[in-house]
Amino acid sequence: LQSTNWQTLRWKPPPPHKGALSSSDEGHIGWRVEFRSMEVQITDFENAAFSSFIVLLSRTILASKLNLYMPMSKVEQNMQTAQCREACTKEVFWFRTNISTDKGADAM
Repeated sequence: LQSTNWQTLRWKPPPPHKGALSSSDEGHIGWRVEFRSMEVQITDFENAAFSSFIVLLSRTILASKLNLYMPMSKVEQNMQTAQCREACTKEVFWFRTNISTDKGADAM
């Protein structure tokens, strides 16, 4: 299992020798999510800006303990819908309506 079917994220398992350690061990590496950037940015500045944005976004998600889970069936529907012409202006996409962790998990 090396990655999911998302085109902008990659789900990475821990290395075999580090994933087997106890989660309290200092050398433990858990499952990781890798944000995959756009294929081509025009300038080095855009690359740096995108990298900085992703770092800030990931830290905000972790610090706020946001619940961004979505059923894979909804993600698949969004991916199919996104491939249509003018999808962003003429189609409907699934999004979570409640991303706080202290309320119900079924808010879609």
